[in-house]
Amino acid sequence: MTVHLNKNRLVVLLAATLSANAAMAASPVGSASAWDLAVHVNLIGLAQLDVGAQTSATLTNIVASASDSQSLPSAAFASPLNLITLSTGLLASDAEYAGGNMSAIAARSSVDDLDLAAGAGAGVLSLSAGTVTSTSSLAGTCPDPVMGKSASMLGDFVFFSTFDSGNLWPGGGGGGGGGIGGLPPGGGTLVDPIITILGIPVPGLPLNPPPNTNIDLSALGIVGATLILNEQTTTGDGVHSLARATNAIHLTLNVAQLVTADVIVAHSEVSLACP
Repeated sequence: MTVHLNKNRLVVLLAATLSANAAMAASPVGSASAWDLAVHVNLIGLAQLDVGAQTSATLTNIVASASDSQSLPSAAFASPLNLITLSTGLLASDAEYAGGNMSAIAARSSVDDLDLAAGAGAGVLSLSAGTVTSTSSLAGTCPDPVMGKSASMLGDFVFFSTFDSGNLWPGGGGGGGGGIGGLPPGGGTLVDPIITILGIPVPGLPLNPPPNTNIDLSALGIVGATLILNEQTTTGDGVHSLARATNAIHLTLNVAQLVTADVIVAHSEVSLACP
């Protein structure tokens, strides 16, 4: 089964936010990418597992409506002697762009039935979840420049775009977390996450973590590890360009350079730029 983005939501966004000023705008150039997994685990040189994206969707520098989608029913991997194992259910990655005077772009990746285990009896690392999802979305316009204005005037006053920062995080520019266009705020969500690191369970993992939720592992006595949920980065000035990237889960582990891990689950990224 292929998971598609909600096209009706994008259409509603376009219809709700078109205006007379936007009618003269140029379409922003959109790019989007989504992929499911990037897993590296090494156990003191005895076993290593490196798994890249199994599904990916990509749109690059487009101005007309387009979409890309890929899915896989399940996946399974193991190192020699099964010291490191990774299995999943459905993997899906989607990207979609709705072009026009007011344009919208979105990317989503989801991983079902995630199960990663490393070490005898999963004593080094265990990560499981029912579903892990990452969604990123943006909307905006690029008004035509006005002849005779200086570059600074264009940048500060005339070339302003409606890239909707309300879609970047809850409570953003749209006030209600979804922006004026109605796209979801996006980010990473988790269903039934269970994580154990170096034999120590990580309790109280949120299902809908705020952006860049950094779990304090040192308070649990876990050293050499970081865990960030709903990891988000934004770039661009919000006028000429804007980009957003999200990792639903990003886990790193480095124990005296002997046991290392770098795990990203559910990645999505989108960008809009004025031509």
